[in-house]
Amino acid sequence: MKTPKNNKAERLAFFKELYDNARMNSAELYASFDRAMSQYRGSTEIDGSDEAALTVRNITYEIVESQIGSDIPMPKAEAAAYSEARERNAHNIERLLRSVREKLPFEEMNDMDERYTYIYGGSVWYAEWDNSEEHLGEVGSVKVHCLSPRDLVPQPGIYSIRDMEYCFLRFTTTRGEIMRRYRLSEEEVELCESEFDYHTGGEEGDTVSLVICFWRDEEGEVGRFIFSGELTLSDLPRYYTRRAEVCCTCGEESCSCGGKRQTLEIKKELLDPEILSFYTGDVIPEVRLTEEGAVETGLIPREVPYYTPKLFPIVIRKNTSGEGSLFGQSDCDYIRPQQQAINKVESRILKKLLRAAVTPIVPEDATVTVNNSVFGQVIRMKPGESAQQYGKVDTTPDVSQDIIEAERLYDHAKRVIGISDAYQGIDSASGESGVARQLRISQASGRLESKKMMKHTAYAELDRIIFCLYLAFADEPRRLTYKDAYGRVHSSEFCRYDFLRFDHLAGEYYFDDDYLFGVDLNGGSEYQREALWERNLENLKAGTLGDPSEPITLLRYWQAQERAHYPYARENVEYFKAEIGREADREYDRI
Repeated sequence: MKTPKNNKAERLAFFKELYDNARMNSAELYASFDRAMSQYRGSTEIDGSDEAALTVRNITYEIVESQIGSDIPMPKAEAAAYSEARERNAHNIERLLRSVREKLPFEEMNDMDERYTYIYGGSVWYAEWDNSEEHLGEVGSVKVHCLSPRDLVPQPGIYSIRDMEYCFLRFTTTRGEIMRRYRLSEEEVELCESEFDYHTGGEEGDTVSLVICFWRDEEGEVGRFIFSGELTLSDLPRYYTRRAEVCCTCGEESCSCGGKRQTLEIKKELLDPEILSFYTGDVIPEVRLTEEGAVETGLIPREVPYYTPKLFPIVIRKNTSGEGSLFGQSDCDYIRPQQQAINKVESRILKKLLRAAVTPIVPEDATVTVNNSVFGQVIRMKPGESAQQYGKVDTTPDVSQDIIEAERLYDHAKRVIGISDAYQGIDSASGESGVARQLRISQASGRLESKKMMKHTAYAELDRIIFCLYLAFADEPRRLTYKDAYGRVHSSEFCRYDFLRFDHLAGEYYFDDDYLFGVDLNGGSEYQREALWERNLENLKAGTLGDPSEPITLLRYWQAQERAHYPYARENVEYFKAEIGREADREYDRI
């Protein structure tokens, strides 16, 4: 995509026009989002009618919430072409990604992600490198955000992030945060676009809107442009390229000459031969001329290019794929007819019941006053009629057919999504066996399998982006820990130089990023913990772990339970380790 060069005002006007046009083309999409969220929250609106429903039975909320899962897919990485070094790197990638899962609030983000996906038809994940983070000598780390689809403004007519030339993300932040992050004065921050504050009657609040544009240049490099209102906050044509402030006089990053400083792009770094030899095992001798003109052969620092990702740092998780749609298909859209019909039926039931009453009948000359608190109506008898004719008229309607119809519509909605009573945990009055019920639950889960696969796909793409960011910007090795099959803790590290390779044909170094990402289905998070505990116990009883009477078998069992987060499993692991050690000592004494 071609953009204006150098002129700051023209570039801001260009991206603002691009943003406004993209938002205008997505107006129908945002309207569908508003409609879906309103339905999820229990809107009384009736399509095609100015009259609102008297009451709402919110089956949309119930069906969406019954699908919410707390499982967070565990990462899996494999080398596209096998070698021992690549296999070792793949394991370190998995450990790095697991550490990112543990450090970031993925439980909270997953909770938002699940609801966004089922309500809107998709969710948006955004990963960025934060160089301000520093811990134990490790500078920089990845930050991950789960965003509402409302906050993504896509390129019109393109239905895949990978195929887009540009897209926008919209954030809301405070004035103080934007002043600190972009070093703005109070006068400059007034140029930012203020958010509408409903709590102060429409007055401007302390929040401003921030727009980030990711775009590709003519060479396919990813650029980033950030603006708010009439203020440009950041403009990086090559977003992933390294930059450094150097002195214009001496060309050094840190100097005392007092010269004017400028920001330069740095595409290569110099590495010592020892580093190259340690990580690649392959160093090419250099030939150079000395000052006297003699030829000198030896190993000198070599230039190695920095790794540059080619992807937008954005991932879209779809609910279920839809034709001609950037996001997936919303569950709210598919059960909206049933939700609307149930609202009408429930409103009719309520109207009937409100009109229902027991109306007393009294003689016209009765001295007692009867007050009907519902309608205030009293039937009075004519003169001369017997007082024995006191009575009542019961106008209670029969709503049984309405209730049956409402339940029938509810069953229709569940069948559309593929949810059964057993899947929701609702007791069934039928006399079916436990095996039959389990089979029905499995069949219902099978219908929802495509949604789970879309979640796995999104996490795999997110893991690739996280890996690429660490490969590009993590200069220091990242310390990692992991447990082996025996529960022993080991240390490891992720170092980007482990991925450095030398292309003998091209005569240059490159970073090997050819890895396949997926989801580890054996990670434990894909199953309910109670089911996993029962499965481990069944394996112990069946003898698949060994003789159940042997301490080593019980140790393996409790190690499996510890990985499944069984309560107090750690204490049992330590006990059986000590017991095995005592048994070994007794055996040694007997010898």
